[in-house]
Amino acid sequence: MAKPVIGLTTGRRNPFTESDRIQDWFIGCDHDYVDSVVRSGGAPVLLPRIADKEALEAAVDTIDGLLLTGGGDIVSQRYGEEPHRSCRFQDPIRDEMEFTVLKLALEKGIPVLGICRGLQLINVALGGTLIQDLVTQLPESVQHWTSAADSVLCHTVLVEEDSVLASVLGTARLATNSWHHQCVKRVGQGLRVNCRSVDGVVEGIESSEGKPLLAVQFHAEESALAYPIFQRLFDWIVTEAIKHR
Repeated sequence: MAKPVIGLTTGRRNPFTESDRIQDWFIGCDHDYVDSVVRSGGAPVLLPRIADKEALEAAVDTIDGLLLTGGGDIVSQRYGEEPHRSCRFQDPIRDEMEFTVLKLALEKGIPVLGICRGLQLINVALGGTLIQDLVTQLPESVQHWTSAADSVLCHTVLVEEDSVLASVLGTARLATNSWHHQCVKRVGQGLRVNCRSVDGVVEGIESSEGKPLLAVQFHAEESALAYPIFQRLFDWIVTEAIKHR
């Protein structure tokens, strides 16, 4: 049987170059996403950061599962707010691309996994809102941005016992890494919270309607090799993708 194809969303990046070289723009995502999908038996393909909806629809027609990857902040006017002074790395073309491919995936019943920004995008796409800066807007929260060379499991997440996430991870409590300064404020329609950090910050959402839609705020792809419990999220998307075919 052919491996299920998992589409990974991409962002635009301008790598550092020597001052006398042309500054080329590249599209891509962290290789950890690719490796994690491969380890779970999927065939990863990159979905381009473009605004052409017909091209995106043709691309989505080739995939069995969708992985919304991490990245910069979503343009806050998408959820009716002016930007907080801490907002950074906004990319309206990427926003439009990911809203489009998510809409197509949901219409076609393609399973979706969201990581970090991917969780936030799912929530906004379904009518939710975001806290734009944890440090200033939730000053009592624990540290959610860890400056470390390796993936450090730095804070605790409590998983809802009756959630899909609990069945995937097989635990109600785990330590996770943390690389975000924004989080869910109002939960979008058709979604439910499946886990929170001990300070109450939403760390995961999933469909409340039984759809194959799961998202976490922590970067499971960075921890999956060292801590196999996180690999189970990629096992989930690959398994659901096989069911969809």
